[in-house]
Amino acid sequence: MEKGDSPVRRWEDLDINILVTILLSFDLFQLIYAIPLVCRAWRLACCDPLLWKMLDLSVLQSNFIRLPMKPYVYVDSASQEKLTGLINICLNLSRGNIQTLIFHPNLYVNDNQLTFAAERCPQLKRLVMPSWNKIKKRTMCRAIHIWKDLESLTMPSINNPARVIEEIGRSCQKFSELKVMGPVISCLHLHWLYFFQTWKF
Repeated sequence: MEKGDSPVRRWEDLDINILVTILLSFDLFQLIYAIPLVCRAWRLACCDPLLWKMLDLSVLQSNFIRLPMKPYVYVDSASQEKLTGLINICLNLSRGNIQTLIFHPNLYVNDNQLTFAAERCPQLKRLVMPSWNKIKKRTMCRAIHIWKDLESLTMPSINNPARVIEEIGRSCQKFSELKVMGPVISCLHLHWLYFFQTWKF
């Protein structure tokens, strides 16, 4: 090395805290599809908890066709496979650190996808569900049982919310906010209707 030459610095040798700060400016797709492939050090940086406090999938929505009869909505299997793959990558990189999970109102999420998210996001505090009600109540209750730290839930309208609310009462001691997208139809008395739609403590 000649006098005055500076040593060659490699990108993978960049301080991880500096790298994580830089990665905060990238969008979700760059963060999961491009950056982890650069090198081992960059993939490790992509798993930093600072990048995964929130997983915002509100940029994604399903291509669907409305039907006049059950299931009322048709979503092609290819888009479901892509969504499953994306969720898997995100949840693997996040290493259980996601505290806020937001779905687009028109994103079709099935029971298996929600179950996987529940198992891989045990620290979840806030969940915004899609607007259509396609997830079974028992799947929702199992997920809520895992989310002991859940504080806020935005969910679609369901015919009988009592079972879900009972599970929240049993499992989520820090729960403070429930938002329901649409009317709440149940066997409960009418004066409870307003309570369930604007439940705040």
